[in-house]
Amino acid sequence: MPRPLDVELARPRLVDRLRGRWCRPVTLVTAGPGFGKTTALAQAVRANLLEPRGIDAWVTCGPGHEDATRLATTILDALAAAHGSQPGVAEILQALHRKAPLDVCLLLDDVHEVPDGSPGAELLAALARALPATAHLVLSGRVVPGLPLARREAAGEVATIETADLAFTDAETSALARRFGRELTEDLHGWPALIRLSLTAGPAASWRYAAEEVLGRLSAPMRETLAALVILGSATASEVSAVAGSPVDVEHLVRTVPLVDRLDDGRYRAHDLWASVLPTRHMRATAAEVLVQRGELAGAGRVACRAADWTLLARLAVELVRTTLSVLPSATARRWLEAVPAHHLQEPAFLVLTAAVRHADDFADPFIDCLVDRACARWLDAGDHDGAAVALGQAVITAHSRGDLTRLVAVAQRAQRLEARSPVLRLLRHSVAAVVAELAGDPETALTHLAQAPTSEVPQALAVSTTRFHVHCLALCGRGRDAAELAGRMLTGDLSRRHVATARWFDGEPVEFQGGNEDGTARDEFVARAFHAVIAASFGEITAELSAEQDNPRDAVLTCAAQAAAAVTRGDEDLARDLYKQHLARWPADIKVAERHLRRFLTLGYVLSDELRERWDSTDLGPSHRRARTAGRAFLQARQGDLRTDLPEEHVLCFLPLPWSAELAVRQAARGRTKLGTWLADRVGPAAHRQFRELARDPGLAAGAAKLLATVPAPPHHPVGIEVLGPMRVTRNGLTAQAPELRRARVRQLLGLLVVRTVITRAQAIDLLWPELDPASAARNLRVTMTHLRRLLEPDRAGGEASYFLRSDSDTLRLVRSDRLTVDLWSFHELSDTTRLSEAIALWRGEPLPDLTDLCEPEIAQIRARHVGNLLALGELRLVTGDSSEARHLADRALELEPFEPRGHRLALAAALRARNPQRTEEVRARVLDSLRQLGVRPDPATEILLRQAVTRS
Repeated sequence: MPRPLDVELARPRLVDRLRGRWCRPVTLVTAGPGFGKTTALAQAVRANLLEPRGIDAWVTCGPGHEDATRLATTILDALAAAHGSQPGVAEILQALHRKAPLDVCLLLDDVHEVPDGSPGAELLAALARALPATAHLVLSGRVVPGLPLARREAAGEVATIETADLAFTDAETSALARRFGRELTEDLHGWPALIRLSLTAGPAASWRYAAEEVLGRLSAPMRETLAALVILGSATASEVSAVAGSPVDVEHLVRTVPLVDRLDDGRYRAHDLWASVLPTRHMRATAAEVLVQRGELAGAGRVACRAADWTLLARLAVELVRTTLSVLPSATARRWLEAVPAHHLQEPAFLVLTAAVRHADDFADPFIDCLVDRACARWLDAGDHDGAAVALGQAVITAHSRGDLTRLVAVAQRAQRLEARSPVLRLLRHSVAAVVAELAGDPETALTHLAQAPTSEVPQALAVSTTRFHVHCLALCGRGRDAAELAGRMLTGDLSRRHVATARWFDGEPVEFQGGNEDGTARDEFVARAFHAVIAASFGEITAELSAEQDNPRDAVLTCAAQAAAAVTRGDEDLARDLYKQHLARWPADIKVAERHLRRFLTLGYVLSDELRERWDSTDLGPSHRRARTAGRAFLQARQGDLRTDLPEEHVLCFLPLPWSAELAVRQAARGRTKLGTWLADRVGPAAHRQFRELARDPGLAAGAAKLLATVPAPPHHPVGIEVLGPMRVTRNGLTAQAPELRRARVRQLLGLLVVRTVITRAQAIDLLWPELDPASAARNLRVTMTHLRRLLEPDRAGGEASYFLRSDSDTLRLVRSDRLTVDLWSFHELSDTTRLSEAIALWRGEPLPDLTDLCEPEIAQIRARHVGNLLALGELRLVTGDSSEARHLADRALELEPFEPRGHRLALAAALRARNPQRTEEVRARVLDSLRQLGVRPDPATEILLRQAVTRS
């Protein structure tokens, strides 16, 4: 944040008005250059540090902030809030909400750098519309983007400070003149910067004259230093030295030249007014290099555009495309292209930049290929292989987005002619060579090339794209564990989770899949749907089927496997065989790339196609594919009566559609082995029992199916609910059960233990419930109690049948989670996030697990603490939405449970202040102070801010 110069005039009237930003949701500060907007804001921020009203977060806007993602990232950094790689207004609002109950003021200086109508301006508009009640927005600049503020203005929620407010009054001008020991003879209309400069340089008839008086006193090196600082906007001393071409003394410049400041972060800044009187053209190339090195391509582009240096801008355009690829900051790219004269737009750099912008708008645009090819050809004609590599990189991204194999082959062949000199060129060479190998059905050779690709030395966008293809090739080779490890190490966020989960699943490890596919291309969506269809078949589910018309073997395999898995799930195995037969007729297995992609779903092909089975039985496969082949063999052998192969249950689930895994379980049950059937029923749920019942109609499988149905409990007809957040209740089909078993204390205690811990050993249950009895008597009491508990939970189940909810073996007792069983405590834990807090709080009926107060004291204390946290979190959310009454109510509820909770006292204070209720504020303040006295501690900084405000407003 900028600090005012030591010689700057303190302006209490203006500081007081700017401190009023804490009273209005939005404050607009607009004036031309030199009117002290930044200095006045800095003084107001410092005044807040002396008497805090809340938290200030300062953002200085600059070139590139027209891009919404970059602006959001800068704002979140100012708020010290964690964020992903592509944040937006939702993340900013969440960060502001998390600061509640404290007020937060977000100050954006130089907001004129965010052009009207740009994505950055749209982000600010969305922020202004949804601003939380505890947040304040200050926009300061020469102009302010058009924001939807009509409603707020009508409600008196917008404060405006303009040129007239910022101009020096006669009294302030005189005070500043006395401090300089000079007399101001010219009427400069209160223009602060010009008044300061004139007092420094002597009487002036114009800005230029005053500036020349100052410049005339500077040595040539100091003028170069000032010019370097002007062209950079803000910079460190070392950056200024790099542009000036020699060591510099910027501190001396600050002391001797007006309108030059040292910022709080150690950087320096020269006022924009100096740009009109200092030549900087000779420095632009070096300045651009410095800006590029610190990651400010947009700033470097502004330097080039202002100087109409299209050669420099062309070089920056290449760098912008090279370092961003499919996440191009489109607003910045469009601004550059709009500035370029028409006759320069046919240069290769601007052709590829235009192609990148078109890709961002619509990757299916056929004109992209023409633009990229023309750029590549011109660079190659000029011998510029680095430029050609950038063009081909954009071509690869576009072709990959479309799934255009023909285009990829053509690009790969052209890339072979490039000379590998830089890391990017070497990466491109190896990547396209890997693509060619993969398309030829040789993913092992592709991996050899990818292993040599320098992903750690290139822009992140290139590294991510290459890593995803590397993961894909590992999977094609049957190396699922290696693929999962690479994806987990090199990718981030949802992208990492999706790739890791898919690789692990087809390696034989069942994992949970969360979230959709948000990579942004139709190709990614198509692949995700195909994999989802095959995985869904393992659970007996059928998803929307893919189109049968595909013009390449890769996508044809995805469609064939997805449709065949659905056919098997419907019980139409003959149709599934026909699908594979038709596929092989069009794309024979002798086509290497077709056969390698068939291995991705190896078990399906192994069981359904004699041709593929014979081929794969004599092929050296990768580890994941060997596991899939073993699963297919075991299933076919079981159909022949050979059950010697004992597969891990996880492999059965991952590699076989549910009808096949259920059939295998039934065949094993006929031989007295029910473990697989039990595991499937637990993991898959009711769909497994539906398959067992279907198989019971087959005379050859009926015996095994009947045994499983008798041994593995089926879900009950009516849903059951267990409530322990208050006096224990059991519901059936939503109605409270009036069951005599609930009058038994030991039944309630055993059920409570199972709710809290899910699994307990018999020895633990006996030690907790019957510590005074001998082992035999205690074991007998446990059996009787379990009988009553089974009857309580499932009164309609016939005698002799295993309980669905309560499972037991020789050592343990378990309460099984199921969609037929709801437990308020389980729901309470699952709902305790910011989006469903009210639902979690509504479950609370009183002291939890009252029958286990002495047995589970730590667990009960944790439940109570979470409930208090939920109350306070929801109260803070209500406060930021302006509902101070509900916030106060929730704070009071929390303090009833935890009277000394500091967060609860802060919320109660903030709610009283927001309600502008002096009596309530004083009552809450007294309660907070009494609590602090009893604890013998000082208030934390946040509480101290609120206590100070309570004194001020009471």
